[in-house]
Amino acid sequence: MASLKEYSTIIIVIKIFNLGLAFLHPTHHPVVNFPRPEIQHYLESKMLMLINPFTVHPHGEFREDQNNGNSYQQVSYSLASKLNVLEDSRAIEHTHPIEVVGHRGSLYTALENTSRSFLHAAEAGADSVELDVFLLKCGTLVVFHGSGGDETPGLLHLYCGIDGSILDYTAEEAKRILTFNKSYDEFGCGPSQITHPDDLATESVGQEPLPHYCYVHTLEEVLTTLRDHPNVPSTLSIKIELKGEGTAFPAVQLVEKLNMMHRCHYSSFDHSRIAEVRALNPGALTGALFADDVPDDFIQRAIAVGASEIHLKYDTCTYERIQAAHKAGLGTMAWFRGPVGMREDTTSKYQDVGNEDESMYEVVIRTGVRSMCVNRPDVMAKLVEKMQRRINWATAFYRDEEKKSEELSA
Repeated sequence: MASLKEYSTIIIVIKIFNLGLAFLHPTHHPVVNFPRPEIQHYLESKMLMLINPFTVHPHGEFREDQNNGNSYQQVSYSLASKLNVLEDSRAIEHTHPIEVVGHRGSLYTALENTSRSFLHAAEAGADSVELDVFLLKCGTLVVFHGSGGDETPGLLHLYCGIDGSILDYTAEEAKRILTFNKSYDEFGCGPSQITHPDDLATESVGQEPLPHYCYVHTLEEVLTTLRDHPNVPSTLSIKIELKGEGTAFPAVQLVEKLNMMHRCHYSSFDHSRIAEVRALNPGALTGALFADDVPDDFIQRAIAVGASEIHLKYDTCTYERIQAAHKAGLGTMAWFRGPVGMREDTTSKYQDVGNEDESMYEVVIRTGVRSMCVNRPDVMAKLVEKMQRRINWATAFYRDEEKKSEELSA
């Protein structure tokens, strides 16, 4: 039987080999495993403990026992484990480009669901932006999220510091009266980026005051900006989440009026709205949104309403669900929670990734999902670019090696 020293030597060799493969294919898992996984995990934990007694490992959280000085493994949630992408067989080679979608724009650099936020997302390299719409009592569609969750969306208490709902206002009243709560943690951009009509919010000390942009925008204003702005590529698509009742018909009508049918997609947790969109425009791209409890027949439900894509919460888009959706001919998207929810998840649940850093995005990418609706489109876009450069390098390397092999055998 091999000694502990021999096992350690073998592990080091395997680690070096896997690091080389990771450079060539950063989204892949190692393809060489230790023949005795339980010994590998034990030795890995010992080596990790030498570096840091509180090191987090994908298989659990390692802590130091204060009573006797021994190390032990306390099992905690791992996002990679939950999505079932720990196994080597789960390594996915993307044959489709990964679409970067800015969730409510670029909400860490500007107030969410504003033209400024969407422009920032486009400038950061996003392929698409996602926004939320309500139909107000005046018959105008506005871009707004609000608190209250998906059951009672559009509430103002946390967002604006007053009681009521966005549905209580006309578009003109909402723009004129409502101001956004600068201390609300869900606004990832921070108070310095939130403007009120009567203050002088600045981007940073010493700079000119920001123009007032933090008001409730109409959907028409946002779509027109994204259509006509010189910094927005004509390839940027807009994913319109139909939040409130009665939004499907006026949204399709407005998109047709602006001649943006080829750029606008529709989604909703209320799948009857998807069916309505497809009845109005059979060629429309639509996404069936699912929350935490994904039903076993989620694919059948999506197909029944004519959805062209399935949109799953990032920590429910398991490898199996993504592959099943693709097999059924459906597109896929992983959507991420807002800043408060993501902070909760990475603090109390998932110890193997950071809060929407590259490590988190890489784990979700391993499922094979084709679009990711993220709060940090700049980070995601840079990661995709880095992945593409490495793939291009690896492709060129293999071609050169193949050419050399052919020359030698000639």
